[in-house]
Amino acid sequence: MNARHVKQQLFEESGQNLIVGRVIDCPIEPERLAQTTADSPYVIEAFDSGLTAEVYRVRFDNKDFTLKKKRQSAKVQNLDGQFSFLNEVQRRQDFQKLKAERRTGRSLDGIVNTVYADYRLGIILSEWIEGAPIQNLTTEILQQLFSTLMMCEQNGLFEWDLCSGNLLVDHHQQLKLFDFGYMYEFDPRRAFNSNGTNDPLFNFCERFETRFLSGWLLEKGYTQDKALTLFREVKMTALKAIEDKITWLEGNGGESYIIEYYRGIQREFSEAISNQSVLERCFLTTMFRSHVLDIEDDLEGKSCTALTLKRIDVVQEILNHHFPLLESCGALFYQNEGASQEALRLQYEQKWKLAESYQL
Repeated sequence: MNARHVKQQLFEESGQNLIVGRVIDCPIEPERLAQTTADSPYVIEAFDSGLTAEVYRVRFDNKDFTLKKKRQSAKVQNLDGQFSFLNEVQRRQDFQKLKAERRTGRSLDGIVNTVYADYRLGIILSEWIEGAPIQNLTTEILQQLFSTLMMCEQNGLFEWDLCSGNLLVDHHQQLKLFDFGYMYEFDPRRAFNSNGTNDPLFNFCERFETRFLSGWLLEKGYTQDKALTLFREVKMTALKAIEDKITWLEGNGGESYIIEYYRGIQREFSEAISNQSVLERCFLTTMFRSHVLDIEDDLEGKSCTALTLKRIDVVQEILNHHFPLLESCGALFYQNEGASQEALRLQYEQKWKLAESYQL
């Protein structure tokens, strides 16, 4: 159990409450909201896909809201999953404070507004977003996302779960982030992410590629050329965000090793953008890395889907046809580092069977 888990466990056991917003802004008594079911008269839609909360579209006086109601037991069976609802209420409180500050308010338009939340009642009431998951990944959407993430990081918040279900585009083409169960505090001047300096693999662009882009491309079935064109656009847009981050770090006391870390990513992305063969190699190793990471995340939480199985199929195919490239590029990391091609083939055969048994 890490320091964050210990702190959250102590809060859970303390009996203290955490409330965001004013009860006067709640359209009905919070206690009644906490009793909401799919059959409640004010429920317009019910969404059962949430792993840690039931989600409802509710309507009061012709105004719609999103209600998240904590599940009795989270479907993600690890500590991060068990504490994700508490973590989200904590982040909602952070954003409420930041939005109240004139210097950060407008730059956080991409963060959903919280109307009222009560941790002990297990409810989070937000504005209703009239929108849909990302259908077309445009430059404008990427710019909005990376700009929002940079502002979050500058305020000490690192988002880990940029999956497609947590990103909506409204009818004004404004991207909205609305789920913060896996967004954690960190010091952007001294840490790569909320794991401190232990895991430099993880950054805002990697999180987007791992949690969103890799799976989105699989489901879209893009041709290689179309996927590469989009991948290049992602790198170009991320490069601008990285350049802005370096400038911010240099002006706000960022440690030299953090600045050099981002300069290294800047060089890597610049080379991929300007050289087609480098871009193709970068795409292959990025997709391999992304699938490997997401597979492990799903297996750890025992929260696998059909997409998990597709990811394992892709990893097996890359291992079969590009193993020497993966070795030479240092793309075999963590538990895969140093393993032979045959050993990895057998491992992922076992992971496929395990993922099949953990299907939600």
